[in-house]
Amino acid sequence: QRSLLPLLPVLLLLAGQVPLAAARGGMRVDIDEETWPEVLTGGRWFIKFYAPWCDACRSLAPTWQNLAASEDLPRDVSIAQVDVTRNEALAGMFLVTGLPSLYVLHDGQFWQHSGDRSLPALLRYIQQAEYARLPPLPWYRVPTALHMRCLGRLIQAAVRLKKLHTHLVEERGLPSPLAYLVLALATLVSGLVAGLVLVCLCDLLSARRRHRQQEAAAVPGDAKGDSAKVDKPDEASGEDSDELAESPRPATSGQQVRKRGVRKETS
Repeated sequence: QRSLLPLLPVLLLLAGQVPLAAARGGMRVDIDEETWPEVLTGGRWFIKFYAPWCDACRSLAPTWQNLAASEDLPRDVSIAQVDVTRNEALAGMFLVTGLPSLYVLHDGQFWQHSGDRSLPALLRYIQQAEYARLPPLPWYRVPTALHMRCLGRLIQAAVRLKKLHTHLVEERGLPSPLAYLVLALATLVSGLVAGLVLVCLCDLLSARRRHRQQEAAAVPGDAKGDSAKVDKPDEASGEDSDELAESPRPATSGQQVRKRGVRKETS
């Protein structure tokens, strides 16, 4: 029983009972979309993107397994792999265009390995941190960026639509043009529903905002300010009336004739 204790983590990992954090340190880990956030928590990761149907991936599989089991591998390095046929979003985030593709994750930065893939070369690449001598992926290629995550989701949606089209044609027996028409109508309806939901949310938010403005306008302090504004024109009109009272009135035509008569008599 004691001799089996060192193999217990491996057996539990194969049975799917060990979390990703417990499998770090040289052991090969299968990463999916659920465990991807845990990969970003820290440490060094050497990740391989592969597909079961890829011949080059099959050729690299023994080397990758030996790399994970090597005693010369640093303890802070985790060897991982991603099946692109099951994790389309992750493959889209990394913008994987060829298989197999190798990436290094360290301190939030990513490097793509494009050199020799023999076991000694891969060990030296990790042990001596040769990736650090090269520039990491630019900001517009970083998988954790928002636009790359959105791109991954779009690619995932496109792949799922393709799979749905294949299901409708091969298993449901629909003609290929009719299957495309069904998918197009479903996409249109889902877009209309999403737009309707957004409009309803905007109306709800705007209604709440108008209600708050009306409540703010009903505060007594604002009413006093309005009354003061109304009183100011009265004060101004009173000042104008005083000025009009003090100013001399123009003489009428009768008064002007009398003044002329008085001038003649005096002359």
